[in-house]
Amino acid sequence: MNGRLSKVLAIGSLALAVGGCWAPPQIGGDEKSFKAVDALYTAVSLRETKLVDQCEGDLKGLREAGSLGEDASKALESIIAEARGGAWEDAQSRLARFMEGQRRGR
Repeated sequence: MNGRLSKVLAIGSLALAVGGCWAPPQIGGDEKSFKAVDALYTAVSLRETKLVDQCEGDLKGLREAGSLGEDASKALESIIAEARGGAWEDAQSRLARFMEGQRRGR
């Protein structure tokens, strides 16, 4: 029984480690970037393509200005593409996880 319990505990620990290790790319401390991502969340939640387009332009401008990192920008572009593809709920969920994973002020 001890061998079996050890295996179960090892598998459980591995599952927790893998599941808890994912952290989204960080936006950084730029307030404009946080507001732009928040606006994107609103646009995706409302399923407003025109607002998503506007947010995409704002995010690209922030990336070009150096206020938004490349990794975060790519993650957000992927979410935008998902929304445009009609998977609004999935995009909203991914964006919520992205936002929840941000560490402000560090």
